[in-house]
Amino acid sequence: MPAVDASVILRLGSHSEKDYFEKVIRFIDGYIIAANLVESTPAACASLVFRFSGDKKSTPYFLDPMTYAFGAYMDPETGKVRNDLDWIKSDQKLKTGKKGEKETVRAFKRSYRNLGEKFGGPFAEAVRDPNNKNAAISPEDLKDEGVIDQVASAVVRYQLERIRKTFSEEIEEDFGVTHDLPLPQAVMAPYFYIEPSAQAAWLDVNLRLMRATVALGNKGLPAHGVLCMDQGVLCKKKDIIDIADKVVGTGVDGVWLWFSKLNEDELIAARHEHVSPKDVKSYIRSTSTFKKLSALRELVERLSEKVEVYNMHGGFFSLALSKFGMKGISHGVGYGERKDVVPIVGQAIPMVRYYLPDIYRRLGIPDIESCFNSLSINQPNDFYDQICDCAICRGVVNSDVEQFRLFGELQPRKPGKKRSTQTPDAAKRCRFHFLLTRIRERDWIKNVTVQEIAESLTEADKQWSEQRTVKRYCSHLKAWKEALIE
Repeated sequence: MPAVDASVILRLGSHSEKDYFEKVIRFIDGYIIAANLVESTPAACASLVFRFSGDKKSTPYFLDPMTYAFGAYMDPETGKVRNDLDWIKSDQKLKTGKKGEKETVRAFKRSYRNLGEKFGGPFAEAVRDPNNKNAAISPEDLKDEGVIDQVASAVVRYQLERIRKTFSEEIEEDFGVTHDLPLPQAVMAPYFYIEPSAQAAWLDVNLRLMRATVALGNKGLPAHGVLCMDQGVLCKKKDIIDIADKVVGTGVDGVWLWFSKLNEDELIAARHEHVSPKDVKSYIRSTSTFKKLSALRELVERLSEKVEVYNMHGGFFSLALSKFGMKGISHGVGYGERKDVVPIVGQAIPMVRYYLPDIYRRLGIPDIESCFNSLSINQPNDFYDQICDCAICRGVVNSDVEQFRLFGELQPRKPGKKRSTQTPDAAKRCRFHFLLTRIRERDWIKNVTVQEIAESLTEADKQWSEQRTVKRYCSHLKAWKEALIE
């Protein structure tokens, strides 16, 4: 497949991110809204689509149906398969008993319960009883072709009608106009996580759902499938080739890849530093990091011969794979370049770190600042030359390089807390800097060759691997280079 223009599609995580979208919407290629967010805030989502995709801006959008949330999942803490759908539940105070007393119970989150009821069929059954330990939809529940057709029809209808109907019923009067909201850029087939212990059964379900979606016609819109699998399958070359051919055989126009927990910038064991220079290449190619990236490239090349290929959660490496047919990547405003199918609930909100453009990785402010002396970064212009000269960085580091610390500014530690937290302004600076840098990366990749990308990775590795506090974060650059030029 010849190279295609790289594209960046932002994923809306919550409406608190609206400000980021407002500022960068004209520079990105599209955005994705998850169906559970639509069910949480239908009017707000319809209003957002009106603003960003109406006549004035016309930015393409997609609706992720999030159907995988209703299937079996792997507990990230125990590694065991669970069917209780507990990860889409929360502790809620609900009225119980004759006197209406409130009791804390474990119940489905309103957004997912509403979504299940909207889809109907096995989805509605899944959310009917929060105490059902086997509520998850299974391949057995979808063995009948009539059920497959019903599921595909309901999920496609949701994508075509939910936002537009909400706008016509709840928003139009406020705007004082009659306006038909645009349809999504494509419809996504219902999809489920292809859980490794039942890979054949789940793959079959997903393929049948893709075929059923294609058969619906979808008002002339492209039909896209989602291939949601464990990253481990990338180590099985035969499986990858077989899966690619089967996906193409469904007739879909595009496919979104989601390899759970795949980390493009996964660090390679430090022992490669002790390998003789002539053997470094062989060592890098023997690592699981290289093998997964190489398999991802091969999968993209094979799929893109027939369909458009996107990475649902991708970073710079996937963006570079546009040279091999990757149409686009998706992620959030400062996260989501990799994602586990089921997040670990209860984790503290991580600090938003500074994205170092040269190595395409987020680092702590002290790690980068410690390099200033050896890199002779003494003035703002030095910073712009060697670190970043985006509008955010120029605005922050405008008179003294010590102002760089504002990207990591901390609030006073609250009583009872073990550590200080990042100020909202510092987090916002880091996110905006990342977004502007990602847009630059996309534009740069469009105008260079694979060889030039590889050379830039080599140069960055040489410079930053000499910096004591940064060198341990650079080993992925070698793997990327090898995977791109093999």
